[in-house]
Amino acid sequence: MADTVGELLDAAGPLIELAIAEDIGPGDATSEATLPADLVLRGRIVAKEAGVLAGQPVAEALFRRVESTLEFVAHAADGQEVVPGELVAEVSGPAHGLLAAERIALNFLQRFSGIATLTRHFVDAVACTGTTVLDTRKTPPGYRVLDKYAVRMGGGLNHRMALYDMMLIKDNHVDAVGGIVPAVERARAAHPELPVEVEVRTPDELRQALSIEPPLDRILLDNMNLDQMRQAVALTAGRVPLEASGGVTLERAAEVAATGVDFLSVGALTHSVQALDLSMKIANRGAWPDKGDPAVRIAAAKAALGKRLVILGHHYQRDGVLALADLRGDSLKLARDASGAEAEFLLFCGVHFMAETAAILARPGQYVLSPDPSAGCYLADTATPEAVQAAWDRLPVDEFTPITYVNSSAALKAFCGRHGGIVCTSGNAERAIRWALAQRPRVFYIPDQHLGRNTAKRMGISVEEMVLWDSNRPPDAGAIRRAKIILWPGACNVHRRFRPEQVRVTRERLPGVRVVVHPECPMEVVDLADDAGSTAYIIGQVEAAPPGARWAIGTEARLVHRLQAAHPEQQIVSLADVPPFCRTMSQITLENLADVLEALADGTIVNQVTVDAETARWARVALERMLTV
Repeated sequence: MADTVGELLDAAGPLIELAIAEDIGPGDATSEATLPADLVLRGRIVAKEAGVLAGQPVAEALFRRVESTLEFVAHAADGQEVVPGELVAEVSGPAHGLLAAERIALNFLQRFSGIATLTRHFVDAVACTGTTVLDTRKTPPGYRVLDKYAVRMGGGLNHRMALYDMMLIKDNHVDAVGGIVPAVERARAAHPELPVEVEVRTPDELRQALSIEPPLDRILLDNMNLDQMRQAVALTAGRVPLEASGGVTLERAAEVAATGVDFLSVGALTHSVQALDLSMKIANRGAWPDKGDPAVRIAAAKAALGKRLVILGHHYQRDGVLALADLRGDSLKLARDASGAEAEFLLFCGVHFMAETAAILARPGQYVLSPDPSAGCYLADTATPEAVQAAWDRLPVDEFTPITYVNSSAALKAFCGRHGGIVCTSGNAERAIRWALAQRPRVFYIPDQHLGRNTAKRMGISVEEMVLWDSNRPPDAGAIRRAKIILWPGACNVHRRFRPEQVRVTRERLPGVRVVVHPECPMEVVDLADDAGSTAYIIGQVEAAPPGARWAIGTEARLVHRLQAAHPEQQIVSLADVPPFCRTMSQITLENLADVLEALADGTIVNQVTVDAETARWARVALERMLTV
């Protein structure tokens, strides 16, 4: 499979040649007949729908293969989620070559971006579990390496590349040789160097597979129902990784993952591709007009509003947006900045819960606005007030203090305020838990299981004293009594994508590297890292490091890229092999920022974020506790 751009392009080369031969052949008759030979054009590839981009290197190679003088400039990276209207890339040069290559380049980009987008949907669907999404061999001839690359851009992992790099003993093999054990014995004798996976259909076959020594590398549960998978997980007890396969739709992915299987293989990622809608628009000028340039519009509106306006920006925002922020920081810093701001208008460039927090802390006469109020938070959405209340009603509440991570709705912040609890951020989670334990002997922590687990473990609370809440199968009274901390099963779909093997591979590749990760990462990653802390903490560590320091950073890709640019004297890499971008942070663009500011400069308040008085009153109680611990 392609681990470098060079390997990706080697795989793409024959397909590029085939595409040129079948689509262009002896030439583009229409363009050559209608356009002057010396005409130079500029094309803009634009996203017409939201999705994950993949295939930019292939598109660039295609354009240059058709016409070597074409210039290709990518404006969005593979693995990044784009929004409708977003500029993906620009291509300029001779008109004949540009227009001849357009359709083929878009065909590649749309297919690979469609695969990456569907993969991301599956990855997000199981982000609150420990399950990893895999692809299969169900790819068109010639596209295997490219399709699997697109899966990785979507956050999934690759299963075996082909029949030669892993042995998967399936029902036909088992039936032909008379059983699982003899099939494995033959396989290992012939290829002792290859990993072995066995497909099982029944509990009896699973027991046979589990009896094999040394243990198999993986067991595939073929077309089992949910109860059968749960029984298989219990019977296996972690001895061998389990993979679920067969009929796994996006709608079923979460419930299949909830059975406890380690892997979910999905053939639909590559065999049922729905292309991401992209298009290319052409101009016959050297540059596009600046009249509609959002940066120009924003500058004019900011000048008109003057000190009446403060723009707050979170570290995970797009570079262009963050560059315009008057105040920037992580959740804790921005909460403090919002509470102390003097301006009349607070424009929050971040996700919705952040703007809500600012609205709760705002003084009378202040207005909080968002460039895009629909920019939510995956983690915050994992805990609804109704589900949390249902869990709370099952606890001996006089023994529990509730804590909600700031990545939660105003209603859950109010829930904590009403029940004697507190809000925390990744920067002060330990102080918040210590405060909570001083109030009552145990903690109910929502919604991020990983931040709660990592923080509690660092404080000396054992994993055995932590119970993960399951709304479908709530822990019994005995488990609750033994728990020091009850964890809500939420997770960040960005930080959940970091894996232990990434730490090991990075250490092998970069001797002396220091690995620092966000505490929203899974415990297995945090345990292997050298350090863990909030975005502000990570920035501070890099800023204090000497020239030549080596860092592998496990957090959102934009912050890592910004640190790389700011500290060229250090070696800074992303811990992830595929840089993880936050989709909802990407929803804030220069265009929707300009729209809100222009309306504001004209005297119209749009996209105001408000919280009802009763919710705000109790949420403020919990937030003020956070700001004082």
